[in-house]
Amino acid sequence: MNDARPGDIGSARLDAPYFRDGPSRPAAPLLVVGPASFALLNGVGELRLPRETRGADVDWGGIYAQGIRLTGPWRIAFTEGGSAVDLDAATLARISNLPGGAEAVHQVGGWQFLDRITPSDAPPGIVRTIELAGPGSEPNLAGLTVSFEPFLAPVLIEGIRPEEIRAVGSGRLFTFHTHGFAFAIECDPAPTSVTYGGDAWSGVERTGEPGLLTLAWDLDRHVRGPSSVRIHLYGGLESSIRPARALHTDASDLLRGAGDLWEAWISSTPTLEFPDAPELELAYRTARTALRMLYTSPAPGIDGLVAGFPWYSSLWGRDLAWMIPAVAWLGDFAWAERSLATAFRFQAHANIPILGAAAGEIPMQLSPGPIFLYGTSDTTLYYPCLVRQHAEHTGATEFAQQVFPSLSRIVDWGLRKGVGGSALVTNGGEVAVMRHETEVGRVHVGIDAADTTIWDSTDRRDHAIDVQVLWADCLEAIESLARALGHDPPANLVGRATAVRNEIRERYLWSDEGYLYDSIREGKPVRKVRPNALRAVSAGILEPDLERALVLRAAKEDLTTAWGVRTLSSTDASYNPTAYHDGQVWTIATAWAASAALRAGEHELGVAYLRTIALRYLEEGGYANECYRGDRAEPFNSCFLLGFSVAPFLSTLFDSLWGIRPEMSHSVVRIDPRFPATWRSARLANLSLGRGKLSIDWTPGRMRVIWNGPSALGVTTGSGSVVVQPGVPSVVSTPSLSKT
Repeated sequence: MNDARPGDIGSARLDAPYFRDGPSRPAAPLLVVGPASFALLNGVGELRLPRETRGADVDWGGIYAQGIRLTGPWRIAFTEGGSAVDLDAATLARISNLPGGAEAVHQVGGWQFLDRITPSDAPPGIVRTIELAGPGSEPNLAGLTVSFEPFLAPVLIEGIRPEEIRAVGSGRLFTFHTHGFAFAIECDPAPTSVTYGGDAWSGVERTGEPGLLTLAWDLDRHVRGPSSVRIHLYGGLESSIRPARALHTDASDLLRGAGDLWEAWISSTPTLEFPDAPELELAYRTARTALRMLYTSPAPGIDGLVAGFPWYSSLWGRDLAWMIPAVAWLGDFAWAERSLATAFRFQAHANIPILGAAAGEIPMQLSPGPIFLYGTSDTTLYYPCLVRQHAEHTGATEFAQQVFPSLSRIVDWGLRKGVGGSALVTNGGEVAVMRHETEVGRVHVGIDAADTTIWDSTDRRDHAIDVQVLWADCLEAIESLARALGHDPPANLVGRATAVRNEIRERYLWSDEGYLYDSIREGKPVRKVRPNALRAVSAGILEPDLERALVLRAAKEDLTTAWGVRTLSSTDASYNPTAYHDGQVWTIATAWAASAALRAGEHELGVAYLRTIALRYLEEGGYANECYRGDRAEPFNSCFLLGFSVAPFLSTLFDSLWGIRPEMSHSVVRIDPRFPATWRSARLANLSLGRGKLSIDWTPGRMRVIWNGPSALGVTTGSGSVVVQPGVPSVVSTPSLSKT
């Protein structure tokens, strides 16, 4: 890894943007989230967010609920003396992104506007309150207008909008309906006038193409006009339209309640201190907050985390699998379990070709309705390991027992994807089945892919290396859970897992490159250098010398850049710096590289990768982009906040940097810190394990451990062990940092 990598953030602050005032950043995203709704704004508080999307500019601003985009961008204008002024960057005096809301102050002449945006829960939506202060004692004839278009389309279906919407209303309540989706807008006071589609509208029912809705209020401040305008827009599924109370709750109370919930969650999570790398400490706090903003509960029985904002704002089974480990490390066992339960609830029990589903498969995409789609080679393989992790972290097996039939279906699903005479599992071909079925039904599925693994838009058939690693881990996880739960392990799974790992060691070794082949196709190796091979290092499949060789090969400048790790070597003939899976830089790949380096004993290199990620968070104001160009540190075709750009970083801090392996069913935890030799101290506190909390103070060669659980905890390291009694500090030795 040359001197240009990783980036150096020096002493710069790395605070999350959500809980502080800051300068206006018109092009920057601003996010207001609730349990089932959110608003996308720009950095001056407008419900507008133009963003490059697949090579074109798309404005994602507006209000969303239950996986449905309710409105397009908003425009708020103030009129006085016949002149109209938009409340935008030119009028902004101050903006704050607060826990659960946003607050902006605008100044227009002698008028001041306090604009608060907060989420509502039941029904899901957004409350917007604009408080007005006029300029003096004389009457001031003025007006306020709010304009936007109804959208009413599922986020999962990009680029599709309804051709026809039914609208009806009267006075202060208006509703819009189409194809089972709907939203209501309540106003207090009732608007002075309403236009829809360019025509004056009294609220009489009309059906037709969606048009611009404009609500207007007279602001004769000292005679009859309002001192505030409140708008509550809510909906999603048509069944969500019911009488609301949020409109009548004070905006400051809404913000305060949301803030209390945020603070309670933050205080329940671990704290990390790295005096020798404060940037990692700050990045941890940023990523923790960003992950919490992805929590969603859009409908009964659907809980989890959205994949990202703006265009992946629904549940994706694979992305959820990458986030659940971080949720568990942060101590939110209940949410991790509810997320797992959601995935298993929609597991396919039979083949559904039109949805790309094979019996036993976990959905790729999920949204209320329900709307779902299957058809990935890797998503399902993650879930047995997640169930095992849940049991290891909590020490409880009730949930694992409950979902064990689902795990058995996963075994059957995976075995059907096997290859005669080989232990490997096959990936690819799912999209071909979907295309065949949808062509018969004259429906086009917008997936242009030859393969549906993590690298959906590139062909990695037939046996991608990371899928084989997942398959081995999946088999072993189900076997260990079966034994722990008293079930007969099906089909000698450990033996099969061992056979898979042996084939990886024997068939994927790329001696000339000092690396692993990317895939095996029709019996021949695919010679492409991707970060996927590093998953075999983190899984402990390879010999130590080979682990280190892979890590050092990946650190070369054709794969590793100053802003992260490319998805494909820049020396490959098919490399393209703007291709999603054939050259762009992904933060998750950088986290994989960090985990592998720490596992291989290259501790300084592993921390350097983590610092690279920390720099990304800083430069993005606390958000975490999905991906960047491969030739420069510029987001391209990228969500501004993606779960798999924050969750793997968080998990790597705990499972790879601290080296923590809980086994709470036996009241044991192993801790093997992998810190650079130059570090002199580190601290972790408030880590939830089982029914207790663990705190660790580390200095070279020793750890001081405090445990507050209901019974003793066994702590082991590479050079010692101790039984820690509740409330009694204990010291245990650790290996010297000079050893790897």
